[in-house]
Amino acid sequence: MGFWFGPASLGQLAILRIGVGLVLLFTLFVGSFDIQAHYSLNGWGDLLTLRDLDTAAWPFSVLDWFSNDFWLWSVHILALLAALAFVLGVIPTWTGGLSIVFMLSYLHRNPIVNLGLDGLLMMAVFYLILTPSGRVFSVIEGLGPVIPKTSPLGNLESSGPTWAGFPVRVLQVHLALLYFFSGLGKMSPDWLAGVVFWHPRVAETGLPLAYDFMQSYPQLTVFVIYGAVLFQIFFAVFIWMPKFRYWMLGLAVVLHLSVGILWGKLPFNLLMLVLDFSFVPPQHVDALLEQLVPLLDRRSAPLGRGQ
Repeated sequence: MGFWFGPASLGQLAILRIGVGLVLLFTLFVGSFDIQAHYSLNGWGDLLTLRDLDTAAWPFSVLDWFSNDFWLWSVHILALLAALAFVLGVIPTWTGGLSIVFMLSYLHRNPIVNLGLDGLLMMAVFYLILTPSGRVFSVIEGLGPVIPKTSPLGNLESSGPTWAGFPVRVLQVHLALLYFFSGLGKMSPDWLAGVVFWHPRVAETGLPLAYDFMQSYPQLTVFVIYGAVLFQIFFAVFIWMPKFRYWMLGLAVVLHLSVGILWGKLPFNLLMLVLDFSFVPPQHVDALLEQLVPLLDRRSAPLGRGQ
């Protein structure tokens, strides 16, 4: 039981909420430029035909309630406001849940534009709304559970209630499985032969910026490919070992930043790094925040032990 219901850092949960929320807000903002093309009844595709491709048994979408672009923009603005409220810690349980409803509405309205980032965002927000992530680093006090203000910054304690560690642990297990099966999925002839960078499908989705350079050094290409596959497979094992945890997290930073920058897929990889932050031991996060919070001279509610 100690594995599933371990301590949780309120500060760590807040940082996860802010990081996930910023990626969500950025994704919705970028989607604003194509909102009518992708989701309007007068868009580039027949939405009824496209929705036939969706395998959801109940393709619910609030966008189906409205038939003109004015209401489409109204719903989208509400989605942006809900994401912003989630970032700021305004009742994150409700604003996060509302954000999931909006994300599902976009997905079910036009499933053809669904990306892996969308599924990862819904997973992250879902786990966070099950935690007291809005108790600290929130712009509005009094909307969430009350935190005693008797703990001075010099003697900061930020352990949340025992149950708060369960969603975080499930999130960690989910991430470990994602890494593992992603690595297994790359055990294909193209990856094992070390020529995946030159696969026609990769060329269609965008070649890395270092494409020409890596062509000149095939040995380096093979090393990078095999290294990425082995890292993803063994991440699910070594991340649970305290001696190797920070080594794996350091490799994750290098891998995700490299892939995000070279392939131009920075939002997805930054979100993965934010979620990987959940593997940092809560006591280490608390110790770091004890040093940083006084330096930032924060005048909001101090971190306290959840009741």
